[in-house]
Parts: sequence; C-alpha cells; structure tokens
Amino acid sequence: MTRFRKPYRLITHTADLGMEVRGMNLPDLFAQAGWSFFDIMMEARRIDLRQERPIAVKAPDREALLVAWLGELLYLFESRQLVFGMFTIQSLTSHTIQALGRGELFDSEKHGLKLAVKAVTYHQLRIWQEKGIWKARVIFDL
Repeated sequence: MTRFRKPYRLITHTADLGMEVRGMNLPDLFAQAGWSFFDIMMEARRIDLRQERPIAVKAPDREALLVAWLGELLYLFESRQLVFGMFTIQSLTSHTIQALGRGELFDSEKHGLKLAVKAVTYHQLRIWQEKGIWKARVIFDL
C-alpha cells in the first residue's frame, strides 16, 4: 500500500461526510479507502498491526464493490470492534475483493473516536482515473 501524506480529502455534505481518496492503481485505491475510512473515524496511525484478518467481499460492479468493501469494514468495527491500520489487497476484480487487514481491537482511549459512521452510501459515488492516479468519491451517513 503506497502511503500518500493523507490519501484522502474530506467533502462537506449536508448531514453527511464524504471523502475523495486516491491510489496509484485500483488495489491501492481500495487499500487507501480502507485506511482513510478508519482515519476519518479515529486516529488510524495509532492502530497497531497486531492481528491479521482475511476480508472478502462480492458486488455487481466496481462502484458497488467499494461500498461493500467499506460496509464490511464498518460491520467488522461495529460487531467485532476490529480496527485496521493496513490492508494488503490479494485479489481484486470488478466484482470481488480479497484482502488481508492488519489491526487490533478498538480501544477508545488509544484510538479516540472522532466520528461515528452509520452507513456507506451510493450518493455521488464515483471511481475514476485522472492523470494516472485512481480516485474515488464516497459519502458516509453520520
């Protein structure tokens, strides 16, 4: 996973929050989106890479796959209290992603919760390539 300074920028949206994330290629874009998702909610740099967990998701197209990917990360956070600070994308097609997430159990004192994301939405969802860099826009329901 190539690390930009912060591989995303926040987009203000009425009662919601969006992010525009970038990556060197599509697997990197999905890895950066995962890291950025956690960084929006907490201090992702404080997440220690103590545990590994395989993560696999399917969807009908690439945009839906990004929503499903981030939705699965939200599910793992809400149901298992897992937070991830690094992702290795093992396989990515327009319909499936298989990845290895590295992280630990959430600790509110250590990680600090900045925002509570309720859902990943399809509103203004977009994935595109610009000047050799892959970008995606995603809006979160807060």
